[in-house]
Amino acid sequence: MSSHRTVVLGIGNILNSDEGIGVYAVWEMQERHRRTHRYPGIEIVDGGTLGMRLLPYVEEATHLILLDAVDAGAPPGALVELRGEDIPLYTGIKLSMHQVTFQEVLGVALARGHLPSHLHLIGMQPISLRIGVGPSPQARQVIPQMIARVERVLNAWGVWHPPAVGEDSTAEPREATYELQDIL
Repeated sequence: MSSHRTVVLGIGNILNSDEGIGVYAVWEMQERHRRTHRYPGIEIVDGGTLGMRLLPYVEEATHLILLDAVDAGAPPGALVELRGEDIPLYTGIKLSMHQVTFQEVLGVALARGHLPSHLHLIGMQPISLRIGVGPSPQARQVIPQMIARVERVLNAWGVWHPPAVGEDSTAEPREATYELQDIL
């Protein structure tokens, strides 16, 4: 059996509302894991706006899912998925407000021969990019769908399987709140 390292990496700026959707989604995944141990063997990482400092996560992963806000010209709140070579590297296609830096991370990993063999982007077309902590109310409602897509990809890759019925309490929704003092 081959060794693998699976990383779910949320990126974005939480100070610009929906631009931080990837980070908010991984926070929810981390909370689910703390409560129920839902994601054994999966690294769930808040990458924020760390840019090149995320290169080790990218290069050392065999399976990498990126969660981010993307500007793909889709309707606000729409989820967008790209796989492997469909994810733009060093191109003029601007998907994210901070993407130039993260595109460079992926480009450097590719140039060094360490781009993960399994790479998947799940993004959301922003609804609001206003200055303020926390996703817009509409974006908050998209987070469970984003996480469901992460789980579908992890399952398809064979690196994670959903818990048996009754083993997980994530079915009961809870209202997430994001306060600046919680973040700092």
